[in-house]
Amino acid sequence: MHIYFLIAIWFAGIGTAGIALFIPIYSYYLIVGAAGWITVATSTGLILYEIKRIRSEDRKKELA
Repeated sequence: MHIYFLIAIWFAGIGTAGIALFIPIYSYYLIVGAAGWITVATSTGLILYEIKRIRSEDRKKELA
């Protein structure tokens, strides 16, 4: 995946979690907030993995 796409998904997750703050019904707040934070956590992990993969590819190019 491209890192720019993952960063856009990360911001969408933050936006979703932020929108959840304005939902007056608590059960819906929990669902939307949890979905937002799960999106943030998942995309953060994927971003870190992508950075690690890019760095390892750069090291391989330096050795070649």
